[in-house]
Amino acid sequence: MKKTLLAFAAAAVFSASAKNAPAQKQDLEQKRESLPAELARRISLGAYASIETAYLCRGKIYDTRPYAVQSAYIGADLKPAGIVEATVWTYSPMSHDGFTGGVSRYAYAEADYLLRWYYDIDFAEGWRLRNGLGRQWVTNPGFRGGRTVCDWQALQILKTPWITPYWRLRVIRRPFEETYWVAGVKRSFDLTDDLSFTVDLYGDLGDRRHFMNIYRAERMDGWRAGLQAASLVFRLDYKLARHVNLFGFVGQFSVLSEKARGAVKAASGPEMRRDIAFGGIGVSVDF
Repeated sequence: MKKTLLAFAAAAVFSASAKNAPAQKQDLEQKRESLPAELARRISLGAYASIETAYLCRGKIYDTRPYAVQSAYIGADLKPAGIVEATVWTYSPMSHDGFTGGVSRYAYAEADYLLRWYYDIDFAEGWRLRNGLGRQWVTNPGFRGGRTVCDWQALQILKTPWITPYWRLRVIRRPFEETYWVAGVKRSFDLTDDLSFTVDLYGDLGDRRHFMNIYRAERMDGWRAGLQAASLVFRLDYKLARHVNLFGFVGQFSVLSEKARGAVKAASGPEMRRDIAFGGIGVSVDF
């Protein structure tokens, strides 16, 4: 009797397993089919190209002639561990005048590589705090005697229903030492479903070593950490298609530090200016 019951139980289990096998196989196939879609949802790609009228970097005018920019990025959503993003940015001067006198190769004279991690915190409707850490390598293959500059970065961007304040810190330790940061606030307005307008006001700040490196001062006497320069930028974005965006911007840059303005005035070269109006146009794609 006992053997009969055991045989019956075994047969029942086998029968149930046989009935569930097609369903389990179907579930496995569905998961395999959804895996590419899940990967596609977590991966983001983007790029942009622009032509700009003046190269501004770290609170200084480096080139007063037009130049071309090409940039691309790839990101991966590691939810819930944040987002990892890799970016490459290139600078190609379009003139033989100005600061480009030290350029031996004009196409991709500068190439920057950035690896960054983001973590977003949503704490109210319409409020999001983005936190970021990154490592950047600035290379200058087109400049004679160009060096690679390495820096660590940290940033925070607070998006609210009204304004978006932000700051970004760069700590450079090779081949020279300095600390530089940007702090600003911007506001975007939706003019139509496809057209938006953004106002961006930001300042360039740095420590004493940054001022000395930027303005080539031989002594630290009189140089103090603080606000160095400021920019006001107006930008238009037009959504041409689902993944294509056209943009244009104009802005005004001014060196504000009295000591820095004096250093620029005393220097020679067309790029050594204290104030400049600048602008640019470009196209971006994202997926």
